[in-house]
Amino acid sequence: MTAILNELVVMNDVAKILQPLTKDECRRIIDWLADYLDVYEDDFDLGEATFVEVSGEPEGCVDAAEELPAEEELVPETFGSLYERVNPKTAIQKIVTSAYWLETRDDQESWTSFQTNKLLKSLGVKISSVSGTLAIESKKELPLIVVLEKSGDSMQSRKTFRLSDAGIAFVESRLS
Repeated sequence: MTAILNELVVMNDVAKILQPLTKDECRRIIDWLADYLDVYEDDFDLGEATFVEVSGEPEGCVDAAEELPAEEELVPETFGSLYERVNPKTAIQKIVTSAYWLETRDDQESWTSFQTNKLLKSLGVKISSVSGTLAIESKKELPLIVVLEKSGDSMQSRKTFRLSDAGIAFVESRLS
């Protein structure tokens, strides 16, 4: 009961803080906070899943190798179709999706925030601060991206990135 009361107090405080802001400002803050806390919509969407204890091998089981599509079937033909299939919700998920395209279809070993932003803009997807989102993500314990190289001073630095194994797994889990 105490945990629920604590949550209600925090919700009330957050609502008071956000009240003078516009809907767009609130959305940007909420998206940033979800990325910062590593909370994704899909983490809570169980749909109509049911959990049943099964003993033995389920009927109609197929060999795992037969179930998985070939690698060339995983990545759609266009970035738009990849984006649609992955259906990213948060800023970091959107960036990871575009980075996956750059790494798998354009065969790039690394990429910049400019390149991912340009790709997202080609679909009309806007992210308020790609660099800021990547900076937050790179500080997490298990980031979806990793910083490969940084050049220049801190105010005007150029960074190159690469997807981590977790970032690749995120996209591929959405494609399978």
